[in-house]
Amino acid sequence: MAPRAHILAVVLALGLGAAGCSHPAPDAGPVQAPPDVRLQDLNAVDARVAGVAWRLARANADLCPVTRTRAGWSLQSASQYGPELRPLAEARYGLDGDLPGLLAAPEGSPAATAGLAPGDLILSVNGQPLSRGEGASESYDGLQANIVLLDEAAARGPVQIRVRRAGEEREVIVRPVSACVYPTQVEVTGTLRSRADGRNIFISDGMVGIADDDDQLAFVLAHELAHAVLEHRTQPDVTGVRGASNWAITLRRGLSLSAEADADRTGLFLLTRAGFDPYAAVEFLSRYEAADRGARYAQFNAGGVYEPAPVRRRALQPVLADIAARKAANRALIP
Repeated sequence: MAPRAHILAVVLALGLGAAGCSHPAPDAGPVQAPPDVRLQDLNAVDARVAGVAWRLARANADLCPVTRTRAGWSLQSASQYGPELRPLAEARYGLDGDLPGLLAAPEGSPAATAGLAPGDLILSVNGQPLSRGEGASESYDGLQANIVLLDEAAARGPVQIRVRRAGEEREVIVRPVSACVYPTQVEVTGTLRSRADGRNIFISDGMVGIADDDDQLAFVLAHELAHAVLEHRTQPDVTGVRGASNWAITLRRGLSLSAEADADRTGLFLLTRAGFDPYAAVEFLSRYEAADRGARYAQFNAGGVYEPAPVRRRALQPVLADIAARKAANRALIP
């Protein structure tokens, strides 16, 4: 994982090879904001993405090919930050070395239900102390080792977490719930990009900025989750329980020329199941086209043919009608 100065919203290590959905951003030279403003803005993006991603992961657990019990939090550590932002992050979140700190606890997640919030530093799990590490260089490895311990404990059921907040320590019980296993990360690149690699979902800060509201953001993230649901990319080390309704999905699985179009269609179902407005997808594609001229033309990537934005908008119309009809008839929203 790259240092936190470059990539935020960290949960698991980056993987290589993705079902990509991206275009380069138009050339731009943004004015560099002061460090404290950058940290605040990036944290706000992280929290927004974490909230939408958790709703999608939780609501669609029955459709995902791999699920696990998850707490829903996004974690960070001081050791991920460069020298410019680290003191600010330590002061704001009480971070210490490799110890996991809460970056986000989405509403309705087990982490939030347990009373956890940004600024909580996790010290131990089920009585086992987590490692502070050396904390001297920009690294993700120490945090990842601690996350593995947390994940292993969560897989066995409720976990006892000891946290520090504003200098005070306390213990809470977190009761993880089943959710799609694929965590979402924000890449701070300034490009217009989202992708999935079979382990994680990635979205750039530039792509988040296009989304005018969470319903539009949900379309981007649901499209990428759909790549995972349809197993366009799989990774042998990603293990867990197959969703109970995964077998009922009728769209083609595995990579094909229709993979991107299938991800659009499936994504509309996924976001609707999570309570987002599927009609916002049409507006997002219009905003995307306005922000990136390349979106007006067909693109080709590892995921198949990426149709022009106008074609994608037209293709969504019968899917939206299908979803509306299913809801009216109280039929299952399974693509």
